[in-house]
Amino acid sequence: MTPLEKRPAIERIKTGVEFERWYWLKAELLDYCRLRGLGTVGQKRELAARIVQYLDTGTVAKPQTKKVVSTFDWGKEPLTPRTKITDSYRNSQNMRQFMKAHAGEHFKFSNEFMEWMRGNEGKTLKDAIKFWRSLDQKKRQEGYREKPLPQNQYNAFTRALSEVRPGISAKEMRRLWAIKRSKPGPHIYQPGDEDQ
Repeated sequence: MTPLEKRPAIERIKTGVEFERWYWLKAELLDYCRLRGLGTVGQKRELAARIVQYLDTGTVAKPQTKKVVSTFDWGKEPLTPRTKITDSYRNSQNMRQFMKAHAGEHFKFSNEFMEWMRGNEGKTLKDAIKFWRSLDQKKRQEGYREKPLPQNQYNAFTRALSEVRPGISAKEMRRLWAIKRSKPGPHIYQPGDEDQ
């Protein structure tokens, strides 16, 4: 890698290895997938995996879609502690109000809570309240920090950066992230990133 190496246009990438060296915005991945008929359903990491497979094999993988069976509307239906978590679960104002009423006014959606809800179909909101309370207790322990989701590289980078440079401004973090993502990967914090 030379210091002057610039990120190529996504259309010029020829291999999965080359593609994975660079940071791509979801909008770029969606455009690429649309142009090549790769399907646009899924999270950023799923789109990237589809592109890598296409670049390396020339095959178009069908997006894996989970068919939602439940018609339960999490935004409108009345919620009780006995309400079962369905495959149609979505965060909603209705759910936020329910959790605030049953788990406490300081309730907030978090990555861990949302992942738990998506992975516990069939359990009840009573179970969700119990989980959230245990998570809330864990968060109150000194030094606890919620792990960012693997696909959220910006959050992981800025969290690590703020540990090395306490008090760093959001503007400076965005500037340093812009530098980091313009270079070949890995797109995680490395010592020295704060000195750019």
